[in-house]
Formats: sequence, C-alpha cells, structure tokens
Amino acid sequence: MLKINTLWLLFFLMIGNSLFAGEYDLDAFLELVKQNSKDLKLAKQELKMADAVKKEAWASALPKVGAQGDYRRNLLENYLFVDFPGQGKQKFKISYDNEFSFNAALTQPLFSFKIGNALTAASQYQSMTDFIFTASEQAIVTFAKKGFYQLLLLNKVVEIAEASELSAKENYDNIKNKYDNGLVSEFELLQAEVAWKNKIPETMETKRNYDLLLANLKNFAGISEEQDLILIGNLETFPVKPDRVSTESVLGIHPEFQAMVWQSRLRETGVKAANADYFPTLDGSFVYVFSSQTDTWQLENRNNNFILGLSLTIPIYTGGYIGAQAQKAKVELEKARINIEKNKDDISNELTNIFLRLDEAEKRITSAKGTLNSAQKAFKIAEVSADNGLITQLELKDARIFNDQANLNYYKAVYDYLDAYFDWEKATGRVE
Repeated sequence: MLKINTLWLLFFLMIGNSLFAGEYDLDAFLELVKQNSKDLKLAKQELKMADAVKKEAWASALPKVGAQGDYRRNLLENYLFVDFPGQGKQKFKISYDNEFSFNAALTQPLFSFKIGNALTAASQYQSMTDFIFTASEQAIVTFAKKGFYQLLLLNKVVEIAEASELSAKENYDNIKNKYDNGLVSEFELLQAEVAWKNKIPETMETKRNYDLLLANLKNFAGISEEQDLILIGNLETFPVKPDRVSTESVLGIHPEFQAMVWQSRLRETGVKAANADYFPTLDGSFVYVFSSQTDTWQLENRNNNFILGLSLTIPIYTGGYIGAQAQKAKVELEKARINIEKNKDDISNELTNIFLRLDEAEKRITSAKGTLNSAQKAFKIAEVSADNGLITQLELKDARIFNDQANLNYYKAVYDYLDAYFDWEKATGRVE
C-alpha cells in the first residue's frame, strides 16, 4: 500500500510540474502575447468602438419610430363658463375622470448635409482605427521579440557571472591554502579575497536583472507568477541585413503614418460637418394619435387621427457658435497636416538611425566572431595542456571563462543587431 501511495504521489507531482512548466519558442511566445496582452485587448476595444460609431452614423440617416401612451386621472371636475345674454351665466362640464392617450410617430430626415458627413466620417474613423490597431499590434510584437532575445542574453550573462564568481572563489581557496602553508604573502591572499568578493555583487545584479525581465515578460504574456517560463531559442543566428529603403517607399505601408493620413481626412470631413450647420435641414413625419375620455374604465369618446408633417429648420443666428465650431475644425485639420509632415521627418530619422545601428552591430559581430574563434582555440589548447599536466585546473577554468566571455560578447553583438532589425521591421511596417 505504501508503494502504491508513493507512485500516486509521484504521478500527481509529475502532472503538477507539467501544468506549471511552460516552454515556448518565439512563435509560441508571440501567440501567447497576442492572446493575453492587455494593450492589445485595449486596441481591440477601439475596433469595436469604430464599429459602434459607424452604426451611430447610419442611425442618423435611418427612420425613427416611437410610441407613447399616457393616462391621467382628474381628481376634480373642470367646467366651461358661458355668459348667455338674458339667461345669465351657465357652466358646462368639460372633463372626465379618466383620460387615455396614445400616439406613434415615424420621422425621417429628408435633407441634411450632416448625415452624409457623418457617414463619411464613420468610415474614415474605422479606417484610421484599423491602422492604429495594426500599429499597436506591431509595437507589441516588436517589444515581445526584443524581450524574448533579451531574456536569452541575460541568461547567458548570469551563467558567465556565476562561473566567474566560482572561479574567483576557487582561486581564493587555493591562495588561502598556500598562505596557510607559508607559500604566499598576506597581500596576495587579500588580493584574491577582494577579487572574489567583488564578483558576488556583480552576480547578484545580473540575477536581479534577469528576474526583473522574467517577471515583466510573464506579466506581459499573461503568465502567472507561479508558472515557469522557459524560452527555447538561441543567439547563434540572425537575419540578413536589409537593403536601405527610402522614406517615401515606407509611408504607404507604415501603419502609424497611414493612421495619421486617415486622421487628416477625418479632420477634413470635420470641417465640412461644421460648415454644414449653416444649411437648413428638412425632416418628414407621420403620426398616429388616439385619445379617449370617460368617467368609467371603458374606452369611450374616442378620437383617432393621422398626421403627415414636414419640419424645416433654418439656422439664422447662433451667436457665432457655428463659426467658432468651424474654426476649431480647421485648426484641428491644420494640426493633423503638421503632424503628418513631422511624422515623415521622424520616420526618415529613425530609418537612418536604424541602419547605422545595423552597420555597427554587423561589424561588432564580425569582430566578436574572430575573438570567439581565438578564445575557442585557446581553450582547446588549455584542455590538452591540463590533461598533460602542463597547466593547473585553475588556469583551465580561466581559459574557459575567457571563452565564455568571448561567447557572451558575440551574443551581445547579435542581440544588438536583432534589436535594430526588429526596429527596422516596425519602422517599415514589415513586422511578421
């Protein structure tokens, strides 16, 4: 029985570990971010808002039907007093205890510049929102890609820091042993101790940076704190450096810039909508009216009527309100146009900066690759020398650390290249 219980316990532990362990490659991690990103969820709500605005605009052009029913109870009677010549004043009852009324009305806008402008604005707003969503999605994906590879890099940094601290500790232990046997001076012992203890805060700092980024990525991807996040990837390879592109060739597919273009068009429609308030509007209506007055609870003394009507509204003087609204709309349009020109300059400067970063990172990769080859060669020689007793194990560990540091420098160069490359994807609207 004890053996069976133990097996069941191990089984549940395995299930628990599988539930709380998460291994993700880049594609899986990006899908997780898209599903759980709160920023992306907010952007999706803006899409729903655009749909609601479009429905609202159509509602202003469609007919409206409404109905209303009323009941009134008269607590006192009302009379009509008539003064007849030669007969004196007489009164006549003109009210009933119960009054019932019902009316239904259909109204339809027949002429209004506002409606056409509202429909145009709703369509433009939806297009602008679509591009804003695309820009938000690309920004979130870019951030997720950078975080993915940055965590891989920090993991390597932690490994190197821990190995360096361990090597410094072993060197201190070795020096202390020699000091205890009178082979080295106290000054050499203190030097080794300081070198070891200086490594401790460096390792702690690298671990803290790793843990902070890990926590941020978990929160960004909607992963609970208890769940493990293990990223599957490497910094060995990187995409080919893209060719230089002109600013004009980017503008057509740059979602943020296109959102500004549609915002400018929306502002143009806003100017037209503001000026539309100067023009008259014509509405048609068809109304059915029913009423009944009685002293009982029956529908007596009924009246029915159908009423067809037209309503023409002409703005004559509004105290300058319409002119002020039109002026505000023109100012907003001019601001939108200035923002477009400013964004063009920003995109141009960003592209220039990105290509400079790509060129620099590519050169660093080439240099780091050469250094790494030399460090790997030196480490192999050290391994052979250690096997033959020509160098100590401590010297072998130092050679390993130099090799690891060369690896780390190479990874840092690759990460900086990827960081610039992801910015290039975003700046050119080519985020995959």
